[in-house]
Amino acid sequence: MQEPGQAIVLTGTSGAGKSATAAELQKVLPEPFLALGLDTFFGTLPRRWTSQGESSAEGFSYIRDTDDEGRPRLRIGYGPVGARLLAGMRRAVAGLLSEGNNVIVDEMPIDATVVPAWRSALAGHRVLWVRVSAPLAVLESREAERFPARFRGLSRGHYDVCDPEDFDLVLDSSRLAPCERADRVAAALQASARTC
Repeated sequence: MQEPGQAIVLTGTSGAGKSATAAELQKVLPEPFLALGLDTFFGTLPRRWTSQGESSAEGFSYIRDTDDEGRPRLRIGYGPVGARLLAGMRRAVAGLLSEGNNVIVDEMPIDATVVPAWRSALAGHRVLWVRVSAPLAVLESREAERFPARFRGLSRGHYDVCDPEDFDLVLDSSRLAPCERADRVAAALQASARTC
């Protein structure tokens, strides 16, 4: 029987550096790791159920509001089609792990239910939980470089979704380059393998 794979779950808001960390991890880890994320699965959804489509309320939509200080923020909301996709993504990753595949999950928690749902879906699997973050000003600067104005505010909108104490490793991407973050994750993974 195939031994289940190892998961590395990278969580953080938009612009945190999750994707860059995942790409570097694939270079340095001695075993093959698939890299899958929210964007991977978003990209499979027909446009009609995305933020730009007429059925976005059923799929995924952008919700604009302001924070407690009156600053604009952008949050991702989802309806039943979006909820099914999120649940299916978690089951797909669990299935890949069960078949012996190693997986890096690149996840931007869009609400407070996301990380607990991942923990439930991956219960019984070997998982390293990593939060990738940076100060909000740094994230917003990165966002301004990457996105047109209509997509700005995601960092602020999702900044407070995760509690950093719930993770095995917390990385500040304003202080660590992608290769340094990958090295720290790889070291934590190796250390966790020795303690099992």
